[in-house]
Amino acid sequence: MSESSSETSSPRGAATHNSAPKHVGWLVGWIAALAAMAILLARGNLDPGIGTIAFNAALILSVISFAVWAALWSGRIVRTRCLISAASLVLLAAFYAQLMPFQLINDGDAGIVGVRWRWNQPDKLLAMQKSETDLQLDWREKVHDYPRFLGSGYWAEVPGVALEVDWKTSPPREVWRTKIGAGWSAFSIVGSYAVTQEQRDEQELVTCYELSTGKIVWTHADPVRWDPRGGGSLGYVGPRATPTIHQRRVYALGATGILNCIDGPSGKLRWSHDTLRKHSADNVVWGKACSPLIVDDLVVVSVGGRNNQSLVAYDMDSGDVVWAAGSYPSSYASPVLAEFAGQAQVISVNAGFVTAHKVEDGELLWEYEWPSDSGSDAATSQPVPLEGDRLFLSKGYGLGSALVQVTCSETGVWETTPLWKGRQYGQLPVMKTKMGNVVIRDGYVFGLDNVSLQCIELESGKRLWKKRRNPTFGHGQIMLIGDVILALTEFGEVVLVEASPDKYRELASIRVFSDDQVTWNNPAFAPPYLLVRNAEDAACYELPLKEPIAGSVD
Repeated sequence: MSESSSETSSPRGAATHNSAPKHVGWLVGWIAALAAMAILLARGNLDPGIGTIAFNAALILSVISFAVWAALWSGRIVRTRCLISAASLVLLAAFYAQLMPFQLINDGDAGIVGVRWRWNQPDKLLAMQKSETDLQLDWREKVHDYPRFLGSGYWAEVPGVALEVDWKTSPPREVWRTKIGAGWSAFSIVGSYAVTQEQRDEQELVTCYELSTGKIVWTHADPVRWDPRGGGSLGYVGPRATPTIHQRRVYALGATGILNCIDGPSGKLRWSHDTLRKHSADNVVWGKACSPLIVDDLVVVSVGGRNNQSLVAYDMDSGDVVWAAGSYPSSYASPVLAEFAGQAQVISVNAGFVTAHKVEDGELLWEYEWPSDSGSDAATSQPVPLEGDRLFLSKGYGLGSALVQVTCSETGVWETTPLWKGRQYGQLPVMKTKMGNVVIRDGYVFGLDNVSLQCIELESGKRLWKKRRNPTFGHGQIMLIGDVILALTEFGEVVLVEASPDKYRELASIRVFSDDQVTWNNPAFAPPYLLVRNAEDAACYELPLKEPIAGSVD
């Protein structure tokens, strides 16, 4: 009787205290499948953002799978199972709450290149600077000013200047360095002053710096804070658009849609509009990023409102609305002035469509569909009008680039015909400029195709070379200076590359920011001064020139 009782109670007692884990093969297989999916997607010929999403999805699902297995089938006592399961979920939540992983860098190699603490928010550490009440700066233009986004042309170029590229013998000289508020605006430079936008705590600023010293000479503040993620992560807080300087005035569009006209010499506000509220428009996901366009006596802004409120022109002096047109939501690109078939027109890259409008009244002349393969219509790159009534377009998210012919018949009917677009020569789409813009020289287009510098032939779209640098360019920015491409990488290096269609040839490089900072901002160059910034630091470098730059105009 007792022997039988012992036999039957033994398994029951063992099950009470500990039993063999179950479904271990299922757990290992599931996690391995998710990891393999993430690696394949991240290392494939896809946009790095897609790889990043795949990696994060695999990580989250793997941890959740482990938590479920630990809670139900790990073979531990109930309390231990619950603790293991809860701890794994808490660690996952803590990782995404307190760390901001860098995006995956692929195109041959993949991997997370670093992490950043979310509480690193220097915009909250910087004290506010107040403008002087009776300021009157000696605001004079110079020949080689850089007065707006991308300078003075359709792409970032400083012509008539030759850089000395032997930086071992003649290195760039750091003139000044300072902390700056968060944001992704670039500097605009006129005369002795440089203007940008930044976020300091709960105020969005338009800030004017003295070019030679980095000293703040005036600021204009609006009581708004843009943080699309809602958690204060440094990588996304702050304004995006670069101010436009014209005839001693600064026109700046903030991330929440506030358009300011500020007197340059005094820093005093002349007029202001909350454009989204005024035109019943919704903000875009990452915030307003387009720079104002000056056309004659108009300030043209992509607002994104429907019912003929997408593109709006304001009177430059009074701020009154002169015309409003179009009904497509905004993208992140800035409107540009072009002339096709003898007709001056404003070109606007919207979500899903490129549109052209008469300068005088905003009348829609033509539109060209411009979606992406991935379904994301978040265009960032600038449209590039070219000789022969042609328009070059480029975009990330799997779409690539296109060369479009614009024509107008004798009866006034406009047509747009792609000369080439998308996939060429059996390759993947060329020039997928996700967060940057191209430069064009002698019939060749140079730009960052995702994170690799690429050269293509303008007439055909044929890829000539493509280079993934190590350390990577990331989502950096480029400009053309003479026959040299200057690239500011996402990870804080300035790199000089020969602007040649023959092959990639790197000439020089220096580190200007720490590689644990994200640098998406465009550089600005008013010879010999190069201004660079990100969401934490700003710096001015004097670049060595083959010949000195002189001359200014009042």
